Amino acid sequence: MRSILVRITALGAAVAVLAAACGGGGGAPTQPSPTAAPAATAAAKPKFELASYQYAIQTKGKLKVGTREDNVPFGLKNPATCKFEGFDVDVVREFAIAIFGAEGKADPDKFIEYVPVVSATRIPTLKDNKADIVAATFTVNEERLKEIDFSTVYFRTGQKILVKKSDTTIKEVADLKGKTVCTAKGSTSEKNIAAKNKDAKLLLLDSYPPCLIALQQGQADAVSTDETILFGLVKQDPNTKIVGGYFSDEPYGIGIAKGRTGFAPFLNKVIADMIADGRWAALYKKHITPVSGDVKDGPHDKGRPGG
Repeated sequence: MRSILVRITALGAAVAVLAAACGGGGGAPTQPSPTAAPAATAAAKPKFELASYQYAIQTKGKLKVGTREDNVPFGLKNPATCKFEGFDVDVVREFAIAIFGAEGKADPDKFIEYVPVVSATRIPTLKDNKADIVAATFTVNEERLKEIDFSTVYFRTGQKILVKKSDTTIKEVADLKGKTVCTAKGSTSEKNIAAKNKDAKLLLLDSYPPCLIALQQGQADAVSTDETILFGLVKQDPNTKIVGGYFSDEPYGIGIAKGRTGFAPFLNKVIADMIADGRWAALYKKHITPVSGDVKDGPHDKGRPGG
């Protein structure tokens, strides 16, 4: 496999700063006590079962999150601010708020430790206890469920193909025969291509910005992964286009190591509440709509109508 020296060009968008005022501590006690202030602070934090994993996170004061650094529009470390941003990142901030309460709402990142991952390191990061969760366009499937647990599905998409605008030879997955297709090693995209067209030649790299460079430099004929990730690549290079129909279903979940008592139901409730009260739709409009052109109110389907 050819090695490619990569310099990633990040989008120059400003980071949306999440800041909300902390709620008041309620009525003042009739007789002031030296323990009143600590009690009010403690009351501001959600109460969890002592055996639950979310209580352990609350106690240690940090939620360790595995996410991507270069995956627009889901996870990006903005080089101008050194802050993480994207759909996955903002979902994670909602988890931090749900665990740490008022303090978390005021500054979620104060309670988050970001752990950069690529496709191949997501499961090892969880199994080696380097992260409490992985939020990184992580498709839920039976093979992965043998090794880790997942939350409920919080996003759904499907795999497509990216080519140069000038390319008229690749229109569907069947046209990848004999072509070099770049995708991320250790991803479901790698397996999907191999299953759908065994005659395609795979170029496996750590992430998708290097695949875009491979396409630009003629080292790959196409890039293939989930459509929403491809949207981000098109935004970076308007001389590319997405072709073909979906040839996979990619339901994303939050990865969790096995044995985390009560943690999956907790995350599931946060996700369900986000969908019910419109926070999910707001995050979609903020991060996904600018590259996809559509709007959604939940992870009901995998693509744009007619896509």
